[in-house]
Amino acid sequence: MIKELLKERILIIDGAMGTQLQAKAKEIPHSAWEGKEGCNELLNQTAPDIIRSIHEAYAKADADIIKTNTFGAMPWVLEEYDLASEAYDLTKRGCQLVKEVCEEYSTPDKPRFCACSLGPGTKLPSLGHIDYDKMYEGYAQCVKGAKDGGADIFLLETCQDPLQIKAAIHACQDIAPQIPIMVSVTIEQTGTMLIGTDATTIATILEPFDILSLGFNCGTGPDMIERHLQTLSQVWDRPISIHANAGLPQNRGGYTYYPMGPKEFTELEAKLTRYP
Repeated sequence: MIKELLKERILIIDGAMGTQLQAKAKEIPHSAWEGKEGCNELLNQTAPDIIRSIHEAYAKADADIIKTNTFGAMPWVLEEYDLASEAYDLTKRGCQLVKEVCEEYSTPDKPRFCACSLGPGTKLPSLGHIDYDKMYEGYAQCVKGAKDGGADIFLLETCQDPLQIKAAIHACQDIAPQIPIMVSVTIEQTGTMLIGTDATTIATILEPFDILSLGFNCGTGPDMIERHLQTLSQVWDRPISIHANAGLPQNRGGYTYYPMGPKEFTELEAKLTRYP
């Protein structure tokens, strides 16, 4: 269904999870962290009502695609909290929470889609932090959880390494080939991904793969990402996604702050729709 809808109109993806949790910090019981502060994915189990309320707010704001709270659910991230064995369960529960919201807010004219968010985590194979097979196996655990949790899409976001992307894509296609894959890379201020790959190169690398879309997220604001979007639109023949930051992130008193207000951000994002 999503492939057909993309032929008819632009689909809107929701916003960030981290900043929403930051705003709700006082509502999250200290006990929910179980001594593992910083592991947002744990809240899928210990504070599901909080997580669901964030997803629901995005649904009420008319998002077509709602991302799960599973960005760091891979074992090599969770092992930092002694939770590596929970990768499957946290991913499954994260998808179930979004799926519940999607089912509640979907209508025949406006279906909602659950996108299982999977990031690169804290280790990259091209930099020797983790080997390819271990990364593949970790993604496979998450993919199984997402499949069983009802995910409609895999969103591989904030990607920084072609090898990391390939490991994730292969895990998705081997375990749940029926679920479409979106790939979203992060372009730094230098104009490339973390290990030096630019927009044209990543499009060439991913051209042989059967993926739903390629695009950009995080890193910079919509004003700075436009030139990379223009480049990608000239070399990529499938849908393009973009969900940029509200400007370059800043640290204010230990909290992440984004300088763009809603009006400026919306106006800049709207300009990006002119690229095919």
